[in-house]
Amino acid sequence: VCVIDEDMKVKVQKKVRNELQSVMELISPYQKRLACVVESTFNWYWLVDGLQEADFDICLAHTLGLRMITGAKVKTDPRDALKLAKLLRAGMIPKAYIYPRETRPVRDLVRRRIRVVNMRATDYMTLRRLMYQQGIIEHSRNSTKQILEEDIQQIFQNKWVQIHAQHELARIRLYTMQIREMERAIHHTVKETKEYERLLRVSGIGKTLAITIFYEIGEITRFPNAGDFSSYCRVVPGVAQSGNSVKRGRGSKQGNRYLKWAFSQAAAYAVRTNEKIRRYYQRQVRRHRGKGDKLIANNIVAHKLAQAVYHMLREGTDYREQMLFPN
Repeated sequence: VCVIDEDMKVKVQKKVRNELQSVMELISPYQKRLACVVESTFNWYWLVDGLQEADFDICLAHTLGLRMITGAKVKTDPRDALKLAKLLRAGMIPKAYIYPRETRPVRDLVRRRIRVVNMRATDYMTLRRLMYQQGIIEHSRNSTKQILEEDIQQIFQNKWVQIHAQHELARIRLYTMQIREMERAIHHTVKETKEYERLLRVSGIGKTLAITIFYEIGEITRFPNAGDFSSYCRVVPGVAQSGNSVKRGRGSKQGNRYLKWAFSQAAAYAVRTNEKIRRYYQRQVRRHRGKGDKLIANNIVAHKLAQAVYHMLREGTDYREQMLFPN
């Protein structure tokens, strides 16, 4: 913990236990004129929530933007705390969004569901790889999902391979049960919510994607315009410029990867199921012929869907596809 005054002089610089009471006892004498900054590490919830509840002025610092700290040659906790305090005093803290405390656990559960689905997919792939290793070529991704425990002995002859396959199936069953339990709990929280119902009307967005988008956005009013929202969703390309050289398409980790995933999935599904959007997608593929043409076209569709979602939630209007894809 580091406290500085208006002249950047250190008033307090001390290591304390990760306990809210210990931190508050140290900084409470300065509370009337104190502005606080906390780095958005993985465990910031308890500290920021506790200080906010005690009426401290809190700023959450975005770790990715703290180049002065992360890029330093000498990096220690006392130095980091002092640098954070100086950056806050200078008004140069890259701010991160403090997600509302009440709905944050639901958002985290939505993220957990995505991770569990990916873990289950990994086990399905492991099971398929096991079949290929044993020379079982005639199978598909969908047929693998139909395998039951009683089928294991018929598919695999070696008892050691059977044990491996049984373990994979046991984990898949566990993950499936957990996914269904999470989905039931999460869907109950958005039942009859106007914003959720509006999202379901957008082409390519189903229940799971609607819930992901709904909870990852938080407060739509924190985005002043559709451009900022689209950038946060990672559906607009970055730009690297030096002199007369300009390169577009620069990748970046800035923004929300869950919204990037949700809108990319929605775009892919909309292209498959909506004839009007498919025609628009095909025109973009022809226009951007070359390496990555399909990825670029899919991202353009995702960008349009993100813009639509922004205006729908910000203005409280319904989805109007004709405005996005007129022909």
